[in-house]
Amino acid sequence: MSDERLRFAVFGAGDFGPQFASYMAELGDVVALSEPNPEARARFGEITGLEVSEYDDHQSLIAAEKIDVVAITSPNFTHREIAVAGARAGCHVYCEKAMANTVPECWEMVRACREAGVRLMVGHKRRLRPPWARMIELKEQLGAPLAITSCAYHDARQYDHQGWWTRRDACGGLLPVIGVHIVDWMRAMCGDVATVRAVSPPQVDTRYDFPDTMHVTLTFHSGAVATLAASLVFPPWKFREAGGPIVMFENGGLRFEPFMDHLDISWQHRDDPTLHHERFDDLGFDHAYRLELGDFVKGIDDPGYRGCLGWEEGLRCVEIMEAADRSAVAGGELISLPLYPELEDGA
Repeated sequence: MSDERLRFAVFGAGDFGPQFASYMAELGDVVALSEPNPEARARFGEITGLEVSEYDDHQSLIAAEKIDVVAITSPNFTHREIAVAGARAGCHVYCEKAMANTVPECWEMVRACREAGVRLMVGHKRRLRPPWARMIELKEQLGAPLAITSCAYHDARQYDHQGWWTRRDACGGLLPVIGVHIVDWMRAMCGDVATVRAVSPPQVDTRYDFPDTMHVTLTFHSGAVATLAASLVFPPWKFREAGGPIVMFENGGLRFEPFMDHLDISWQHRDDPTLHHERFDDLGFDHAYRLELGDFVKGIDDPGYRGCLGWEEGLRCVEIMEAADRSAVAGGELISLPLYPELEDGA
């Protein structure tokens, strides 16, 4: 690769776009922004201090700008169209989670990037944050994980969800709102999922056109099982206090407790009387963002470099969430994966 700095374009200037742009600016030049809302475009400049070319649609930016990387931080329902357009223009694609709303959309993104010979990464950062990575690392001492439970109950009123966040056809349903990172981390712990089952109780918050609470059971090819209970209507907990998993391993167990300003892990080996406590005062966001983006850029330099994340993590997570949504709608039907076997190509 030449010594020229990568030229990034950001697609989406909501809450995450301006925040993530600062990490991109460490590795290249952020030169353009696509965002239909003029107020959001102005806010992007105020927050980042970056001077970029501005466009109100992705087609105009891709047609006009000489860029190397399409960085997608826009609403979930726009991901597929932007990624495919960027790949066809010869751009590498970084896409925030959730990768897309459906598995067929994910495969369109994958195949467009393959055909263009460009890199595709989906930003599932939680597995990379040191406290969550530490739980994966503890498999070396405690053996294979056998069972996981995680309660992601919280009060979503703090976010005042409106617009696309409240519609299944736009955001993908409950789990992309609360649960996507935990589902991906469960895959990092246990491997590929074999079956999915989900149920939902009566709805409380009528802003959403999908259930506001869901209980999901996953079985893995390894034989492990996991449960995820997710809710947007639980007043006692805020988002950062929710989702702490409890894990039973072959040779021990651990408990992860998230607090607003720190994270705690307690773990013990079955043959050791010592209960170990580890506290993380650094929540690990900077580390995770820099790791995923650094590996993304390394992969552009070296096409054979796998790195910490790829498109597979994004697609399989969408598959699990889509299966859970389908199961809940059907009253708890057991769904086997792959969800779309006709699209599988052995990759």
